[in-house]
Amino acid sequence: MMKVIISTVCLTLLLRLSVGVAQVQTMAMDHSHLPIAVPAEIPVPVLSLALEQDAMSGYNLTINTQNYVLTPPPAGISMNALMSAQQDPKTGMLAGHAHLYINGVKIQRVYGQYVHLPTTLFSAGINTISVTLNNHGHMYWSAQDKKIVATLYINDQVDELITYRFESFPVLSKLAKNK
Repeated sequence: MMKVIISTVCLTLLLRLSVGVAQVQTMAMDHSHLPIAVPAEIPVPVLSLALEQDAMSGYNLTINTQNYVLTPPPAGISMNALMSAQQDPKTGMLAGHAHLYINGVKIQRVYGQYVHLPTTLFSAGINTISVTLNNHGHMYWSAQDKKIVATLYINDQVDELITYRFESFPVLSKLAKNK
């Protein structure tokens, strides 16, 4: 009986220790991103997505922005500068990159408007494609206490590929601006 109790206590301690180690490892490897507010004197970036099937395979994603310049980080920049708001010297607009997520998993950073998405990134049926705008310190831009994000819900099992669209700050078309 005593051996069973000691074994149970040892097993419990080992489980608690392993859970504690896993929690510490998770915290050490936490790559979550924090918000950074668009400075008041800079126009709020807007973001919309378009998606078409590629002629060969997969999809072609178009990232439409206004008041934002997609660009790789400049070489030799300090960490302090990476974490702050950077403006494009030509336009005065915010400059940074985007993060691309498929089904909630970060796939890559994006430095330009067009991205090819291979079919291997998707499951059959419903999938999500999300893009956030980020500074070069990987903090996501926010305005009015909302993340600047656009998400497409797609379903390759139905005629209309895009089944739903969410854009926290959408790009307005020229027609919409004139109405």
